[in-house]
Amino acid sequence: MATLSPVFSADGKRIHSEHQILLNDLAQFERALDSVDCYSEVFANLAAIKEVARFGRRLNEQLPEHFTREEEKVLVPVAQVSPELGDLVQELKREHQELRARLAVFSLALQELESAGDLYDAIWQAKELGKELTREITRHVALEESELEGFL
Repeated sequence: MATLSPVFSADGKRIHSEHQILLNDLAQFERALDSVDCYSEVFANLAAIKEVARFGRRLNEQLPEHFTREEEKVLVPVAQVSPELGDLVQELKREHQELRARLAVFSLALQELESAGDLYDAIWQAKELGKELTREITRHVALEESELEGFL
């Protein structure tokens, strides 16, 4: 069994803190998504769309860095503790890849809002992709927090 370094505890606490900040941001992001309205007459709440885009950019900047830091500082050492934890770590890393891909799709949907031929459909798609992304990230963070409870 591998021994975890003294620095590991500080890294785990940082990841836990980042999770709390991320969950708070996701709650605000979801509220912004809920406030996006677009009617068939193509009337859209542009302030809400700008708020969604702001949170989307923030996620795009911070989430990949968080995943990389978490993998390097927490998941790699945890995987060395036991084979079962190694399997869990592989699953969490796989989910990171899926979430990165979902984030890229959402980011593309936001970019397409600027030149969309059908603004109603583009807004609806961005909103749905954003809501799915927030649900998946929230579920993933909850899984990490529960499964890695003794490490974070």
